[in-house]
Amino acid sequence: MKENVVIITGCSTGIGRNLAQTLFARGYRVVATARRLETIKDIPAALHLELDVTKQASVDAAISQTLTRLGRIDYLVNNAGHSVRAAIEDMDEKPAREMFDVNLWGLIRVTRAVLPHMRKRKAGRIIHVGSVVGKFTMPINGAYSASKHAVEAIANAMRVELKPFNIQVVLIEPGTINTQFMSSSIAKSQEQFDNSVSPYAKIYERFRTISAHPARKGALPKEVSQVIVRAMEAKHPKARYLAAVGPLYRAILIMNDRLRDSLMAKLFLK
Repeated sequence: MKENVVIITGCSTGIGRNLAQTLFARGYRVVATARRLETIKDIPAALHLELDVTKQASVDAAISQTLTRLGRIDYLVNNAGHSVRAAIEDMDEKPAREMFDVNLWGLIRVTRAVLPHMRKRKAGRIIHVGSVVGKFTMPINGAYSASKHAVEAIANAMRVELKPFNIQVVLIEPGTINTQFMSSSIAKSQEQFDNSVSPYAKIYERFRTISAHPARKGALPKEVSQVIVRAMEAKHPKARYLAAVGPLYRAILIMNDRLRDSLMAKLFLK
């Protein structure tokens, strides 16, 4: 394990930061990356690299530096992501496009940069961090869920495409996690949430109330890190792993559309 190199995107906070620390402690040669290098300097790692997944030159430079200095990449964990929230009618195109550029196209850019090396070695494992909301969608969360639905599709395609090269693709589907992600998401969506004349103003207020409830605090990042480690170290990994998904979300996953819509209406249209 000590020779295994893992590159992780989005290490400045939350899951990425905890995962980097966890894997380093387990003997991996960790390449911790983030858009701003100063945010990850304190993370124990073999390498700290600036990596902006929305910029191809930044992606190529990070992968090149990793291969030059460490000689290989055994695992890629695509963790970088962010969210903006609004009703679909209220959603501004620019922030929505920027979100897709990180959550979907950023994931694709980094993966494509790593694949030639993995294909040459005929070995590697790619971990995509999606979300349980890639399987179902709540009001105000349509665009973010769409980006995670897309990650589900990408993972499904890549599992088969990369099988001839002995490269496994695994999807991690976290539930609500206690990180800065939710507060950051609401901050980025503040203009829509504060629009009192929006036809969806009551839904925004309800969303804020639900999000602030103690029951919505979420799991600790380490609970997701533990699942990712299990997916990395499994001899025959599963296609997807739920991570820190609570009973309500697990129930929603098995509901039919009519029942799910009824539940969402009760939650958000009070």
